[in-house]
Amino acid sequence: MTKSWQDKLKQWRKQHGDEYARVLLDAPVETTMLKFVPYPGVILLMGERGMGKSVEAHAIAETLHRAQKAPAVLHLPNIPVKTRRNLQALLPEWMKIVERREQWPKGGVIIYDEAAQSAHARRTQSSGAIELDNLIAISRQRRQTIIFISHHSRKLDIGIVHEVDQIHWKQPTYAHQLFEREEIADFSMRAFDFFQDLRGGRPWRECSERLKRLVKSTTIALDMSDFRFVTFKNKLPAYWSEELSCLFQDLSSQESLKKEVVKD
Repeated sequence: MTKSWQDKLKQWRKQHGDEYARVLLDAPVETTMLKFVPYPGVILLMGERGMGKSVEAHAIAETLHRAQKAPAVLHLPNIPVKTRRNLQALLPEWMKIVERREQWPKGGVIIYDEAAQSAHARRTQSSGAIELDNLIAISRQRRQTIIFISHHSRKLDIGIVHEVDQIHWKQPTYAHQLFEREEIADFSMRAFDFFQDLRGGRPWRECSERLKRLVKSTTIALDMSDFRFVTFKNKLPAYWSEELSCLFQDLSSQESLKKEVVKD
């Protein structure tokens, strides 16, 4: 049986204590989204609510569409029909909202927002989770980049966490590090420290609008293939709007999901 990266990481920690510390202590390498993001690949995108996770996911989709002509889908089965229609009207023609995983296109970018909830850790033994594991396993053959969005990894099915190629952070809170899975906790704390340094230690409410925009546009990411941190910036997608942003904020609200649930 092939070892998961968690098993490899634990073994690597034991054998290379100095190297492990260096990964956490060295300054991240500056790069660009286009150079760093895998295509195909699996990305876990985490961080505090309102810090640009959805914006980055859409920026990745737009970047890969421009570079690779990749179509994109939002996997959002559990949203009200009216919200779905309003959201689709604000998206470009190459990005569709889908309800079922068999609708994921070959060669495409899949944005799997936590609002879908069907990748939740408590559903690990469900047929849906098994199906999701299979889709992740063949994502390279289908040339897909799958982006999972969550506040922290403990909320997600362990099968997803096992398979990611990269972990991206958009300003996590200190509490998120406390909630993380053991294998990721040190890296999440490194991401927290990175954003603290970027803010000069200032509380968020004391940051200038310019600094807040800088923080929201910045990502620190861990490449699981060689255990190195990088950082890059993303711009707002060309189609992004305040109305679109508000709709995504609504999707992150549990009250929005309670109004009408469409079964996946």
